[in-house]
Amino acid sequence: MKKLNHFSHPHPLVLMEDQEMDKISIIYYCSACQERVDGSSYNCLECDFCLHKSCAELPREINHPFHPSHPLILYEKSQYVQYGRFVCNSCRKEKGKEFVYHCSACEFDLDIRCALIPYLIIGDFSKLEHFSHQHSLFFIQNHYIDPQYQSCFACEGPISGPICFCFDCNFFLHKKCFDLPLEIKHLSHHKHPLTLLANPPPHHEKCCCRLCSKPCKGFVYYCSPCEFGIKAKYAFSDDVIKSKNHEHPFTLLSRPISFICDACGSDGEYCIPYVCTARNLVVHRECISLPRNILITRHDHPVSHIYYFLEEKEVKKRGCRICQNEINTEYGCYHCRGCDYFVHVNCAMYKDIFIQEYEVTDEIQNPNQINLGWLIGEPSITRVIKEKKIGEEVIAIEIEHFDHECKLILCDDVKDEKYCDGCRRSISTSFYYCAECNYILHKRCAELPKKTRHWAFKETFTLEPYIEFKCDFCCFRGSGLRYGNDASNWFSCISCFLIPDTVTTRGHRHQVFFDHKFTFKCSICDDGHQKKGAFICRLKECDHFFLDYTCLTSPNIAQYKYDEHPLRLTYCDNIHHHSDQCVCDICEESRDPNEWFYYCGICDNSAHFLCVLGKYPFLKLGLTYKYRFHEHPLTFAKKDYFHDYLKCSVCDKYCKEIFFKCTQSGCKYVIDWECRLHIQRSTGL
Repeated sequence: MKKLNHFSHPHPLVLMEDQEMDKISIIYYCSACQERVDGSSYNCLECDFCLHKSCAELPREINHPFHPSHPLILYEKSQYVQYGRFVCNSCRKEKGKEFVYHCSACEFDLDIRCALIPYLIIGDFSKLEHFSHQHSLFFIQNHYIDPQYQSCFACEGPISGPICFCFDCNFFLHKKCFDLPLEIKHLSHHKHPLTLLANPPPHHEKCCCRLCSKPCKGFVYYCSPCEFGIKAKYAFSDDVIKSKNHEHPFTLLSRPISFICDACGSDGEYCIPYVCTARNLVVHRECISLPRNILITRHDHPVSHIYYFLEEKEVKKRGCRICQNEINTEYGCYHCRGCDYFVHVNCAMYKDIFIQEYEVTDEIQNPNQINLGWLIGEPSITRVIKEKKIGEEVIAIEIEHFDHECKLILCDDVKDEKYCDGCRRSISTSFYYCAECNYILHKRCAELPKKTRHWAFKETFTLEPYIEFKCDFCCFRGSGLRYGNDASNWFSCISCFLIPDTVTTRGHRHQVFFDHKFTFKCSICDDGHQKKGAFICRLKECDHFFLDYTCLTSPNIAQYKYDEHPLRLTYCDNIHHHSDQCVCDICEESRDPNEWFYYCGICDNSAHFLCVLGKYPFLKLGLTYKYRFHEHPLTFAKKDYFHDYLKCSVCDKYCKEIFFKCTQSGCKYVIDWECRLHIQRSTGL
């Protein structure tokens, strides 16, 4: 058995060939590249450390053409101790746990993939000089830089094709942008030639491109006497442009004017438009290429572009379903006619909302028949055992569910206080239960799809059971079922996931809608933290009401452990009118009478709603699971302040509040929850 002493690990590593790895059911990930191990690997028999055979045999020192001045040394982790991460100077991706080739003198880093495959790059690596940059640039014909991470400094387009690249800093130019002429004459500006500048003129902070009316960034062709500028990427645009989404060509006007774009409805303040004389349309250059049908995150059907409303009955006030501002029906927008759904062009094309262009084929004449939301994945109910017909509706009364091994039975009789094992909220409506154990699911939770999409994301989400997780919407930690997406690293409890982007909420008389651009402090809890994205009401009479997910999903009824009666969520204190009477009966600190709170009308007890819910209101204690760093199963437990003063077996400190303890008789293994989270983050397991 071949052994290896590797610099990155204190224990000897044993070589395991392909056939030996195939017999192991555990999935291993290489500590060097963080990719799954499928072939031969070096493994530690004392812990779970593992390296691909190729990664284990990497040279400790290399000379690389991207950094010829010094050799690069291989390290097992980032050498920037304060950050714990590094950015590869080749592919520009941020890395965390991977091995790195590093030059400490220059703070130059290459991940192992980029460091060891220069033969995939075709280029002479000769140095080129350009007026826009202080360092020499390398010309690279073909490369593997991910375009989603980098853009061209000149035109802001994604990096693709031949490029010129500075390895000393984050600077890229397309080769065609590198070769731009330093001076041109343009049809729209006859008086003077335009000079190529690497940046907009410093004295003119609001320098805008006369072709798109947006602030200039990157290279710009500019006339200083006239303060006239055009983005370099538009300087060589055709005077006549044909669009596949419009039957007539658009012609460039010869001078700047002020207009409202017929395609998007926004201002074109003193810029040069394109016009369609056949339809009497005046548009921005960028709006010529607007796709006819698109998919957006906020709607389950494709939406189609129109220039104006043709039918008289449709000419009425309409609000954008994304920003809630009025849409001018005389100009263009995107709409779903079957749903009476309308949005501004700029809202629909916003990078976090626009998914892709959608082509309506001959087979699909009506785009409204396509549903992109709930018809993605298989249902959570794996088998219907028994059904019952009530009127026209057929209801499954006995089912099998992917999260439970026993059959579940439908029940409408809610007698005692019960909590759903899916969303961890109290049950007050129909639910499925297991006759052999205490497993319970809301009927709604049991019928959720295993794969679906969320209106705030482009990716699909998968429903999966978890013993504990943090919801990235409400920031509570919970147990049960969650929707997750590994690509975006976003995870959500069921309650938050099912909230639509426009909702009628408790405690406010108007609808609130989600504004993804807005940074705010919650009007209800005002926890002092600025948050990105909020449910807001923009009506002047509401003085900008803002609501976060924590408050939006708080339970209507809650039970405090030392209170005899259940407490009801209350939205305004009309009983205790004076501020000195508004005191939380739990923490005994003052509370704002305008903030939400829990109240018992029988006992006249009131409390901050976070004091009632506590830190972990949606965790289910007593769950058992297999922890890979301990030989026995562990159970999820909460500290009993009268009895449990247990020391963590990892850090040797007393467990704080939540911990895991071994279920095996005689084994005293205990691990604090935060220690387990730390190990999980550091190992990726």
